[in-house]
Amino acid sequence: MKTLGDHNAGEPVWTIGAVSRATGLSPHVIRVWQRRYGFPSPERKPSGHRLFRDSDVRRLRRIVQAVALGHRPGQVIQLPEARLEAILADAPPRQEPTVSFDPMTRLFDLVRQQRGEEITSTLLQDASLLGPLNFLEKRAIPLIERVGEAWAAGEIGVRHEHLFAERLEDVLRTLRLPFERAAAGPRVLLTTLPGEAHALGLQMAALVVALAGGRPEVLGPETPIAEIALAWQAGQHDAIGISVSAASGGPAAGAMLGALRRSLPPSVPIFAGGRGARPSTPPAGIEVVEDLGTIYDWCRRAGARRRAG
Repeated sequence: MKTLGDHNAGEPVWTIGAVSRATGLSPHVIRVWQRRYGFPSPERKPSGHRLFRDSDVRRLRRIVQAVALGHRPGQVIQLPEARLEAILADAPPRQEPTVSFDPMTRLFDLVRQQRGEEITSTLLQDASLLGPLNFLEKRAIPLIERVGEAWAAGEIGVRHEHLFAERLEDVLRTLRLPFERAAAGPRVLLTTLPGEAHALGLQMAALVVALAGGRPEVLGPETPIAEIALAWQAGQHDAIGISVSAASGGPAAGAMLGALRRSLPPSVPIFAGGRGARPSTPPAGIEVVEDLGTIYDWCRRAGARRRAG
């Protein structure tokens, strides 16, 4: 990977995963800051993937430093560069720890070593310490991206990716069930399109729906369009969520989303999320969501309307 100074500073070359590793921010946080505060503002490749500049990475590092000093992100992200530098210059010197522990490195090592039981126990322990939402943001999503990048680079094999996916799915189900039992909010049908075998996005979305008080129903991956429509008719769900990975996103996925939209009443919300959702150019009536927080907020609002009505 190129480092600072290896190329033109105006050229966007950093992927969101590389920015995450360089700054310590999870990809989810980077996307939330982009949506909420307008920074960073990456360019997009035709595939839909974000690319960042060196200047974005340098500024994000300074913002992380300011947040570590006690400043809120909303207070420092919009500051002029000179003011941000002044905040950091006025900070008292801080002693850095001599030993650091990177939980992500530990988890990735367990994946490479195919130590399934330890993957599960470590993930459950992290979820207990962080809480479910923080666990998704700080562990599950970054680890999914790291494993995916390692597989694409040939650093690990299919067996590693499959073992990790199965273990993480088990953990996500375990976390969801206690919330699902007490849920009385909107019913959300979750699945993937034909040809999309990745199910981790469904399990993460199901956990978020349950945390927001909703009632998720996971059909699993690769459900035919006609069967999705029949499942909705049988359950009269309040919304449908479709997970689209980068591997399956494209014109074919967009066409299937259009067919699904036409098979259901216009009043039924259909959400499409995942790396392949936006590149699929879904038709009108399909809401593309950038992160799981959008689903959480929708469920909370729908639940409040249900209680009020």
